[in-house]
Amino acid sequence: MRESVRLAYLEAMGVTGWVPIQTLAHAALRSAPEPELPAENIQQRLEPALATGADAVIDTRSAEQPTSANVERAAVPAPRKHELPRVSPPKPATLPAKIEPEEETVAPAVELTQVAPFYLQLWMAGPCALLIETPDPGIEKGTPHYNLLGDILRAAQLPTTPQLHADFRWPLSRNPQVARSAAAASEALQAFMQARLELAPVSSIGCFGTAAGLLAEADPQQAQALCGREEALDGLVAAWFAPDLQTLMNQPEEKARLWHLLKRVMPRWQDRA
Repeated sequence: MRESVRLAYLEAMGVTGWVPIQTLAHAALRSAPEPELPAENIQQRLEPALATGADAVIDTRSAEQPTSANVERAAVPAPRKHELPRVSPPKPATLPAKIEPEEETVAPAVELTQVAPFYLQLWMAGPCALLIETPDPGIEKGTPHYNLLGDILRAAQLPTTPQLHADFRWPLSRNPQVARSAAAASEALQAFMQARLELAPVSSIGCFGTAAGLLAEADPQQAQALCGREEALDGLVAAWFAPDLQTLMNQPEEKARLWHLLKRVMPRWQDRA
């Protein structure tokens, strides 16, 4: 802007321009004087500015005495502030709806049938092994149970003086954390028989009592239903199943069923003899 025009603007706004006598430190250098414009040209430039209402944005305090601060603010135009576009605050991210975990289909836990403690004795009668359920301490010579066992062996054409080979007590441990289910008892009994008969030259196994039936079935009810039948066993020779000695003594009809069973299985050791 030409110096004369600037001074004319200041004069129109009622601002008196003061010129320092001495050069101020760090003050901007004044531009060289330029030839004066005719008065009509200055008036033409002032009219548009006055028409736009520039005096509305300027603090016109003509009644006050001009100060050096006013002169400096007039001499150095304030930098124009650029308006930044108004940015609306970001919307909070919409969180996805909480996903409920799918309910896993849990298979009902298999109820393990517990079995009461029991005691079995393994007797050897020639080519036949006898697994007998009996109360502890077991079968003793001269007792009714021992005499009944001798009668059964005589009818089956087996040695009438069997030899006690081993015994099996369940549970194997008193630790309550050890499994005591029927399945665990069946597995333990099978391992016991396989170990005891590994080197024994037997051709058949006679099982007396429900607990002895766990050798073939892990379910006590199914083991009880084996009475009067013969079953093939994995890792062992075939076994035949009968009630315990006490039941045979109390129920004569069970002796008759046992005799029919013996007639079916006796060929196993008779053919071997």
